[in-house]
Amino acid sequence: MPLTSLYTCSRCKRDFNFDNIKYDSDNKLICVECLEKQQKIEKKEKLSLEKAEEGEEVKFICVSCRFKFSVKKGSQKEAKCPYCGKTRLMLVKKYKDEDDLIKDSMDPRFDY
Repeated sequence: MPLTSLYTCSRCKRDFNFDNIKYDSDNKLICVECLEKQQKIEKKEKLSLEKAEEGEEVKFICVSCRFKFSVKKGSQKEAKCPYCGKTRLMLVKKYKDEDDLIKDSMDPRFDY
């Protein structure tokens, strides 16, 4: 009888075998699906920082410690939390109206 180990994803809380689980940037076990979603989010946030005009502030919230801060476009500093030093950040978005907020909430990255 083979011994099989299942690992729990720290994001979706489902169990996966060894082939479908990896470590994320915070050294937490995460399934391949959640890791891909997380990488897409980080890529979007990086693009939004690049799209900002020179000198314009881009606001972030640290996912780990919830510290709020802003980075100016063109800054030489790396986009990381000045409080805890982690790089998992959420972009603070200003919504035009309620419809814009509702549309953004339907984004699959908020599915758990």
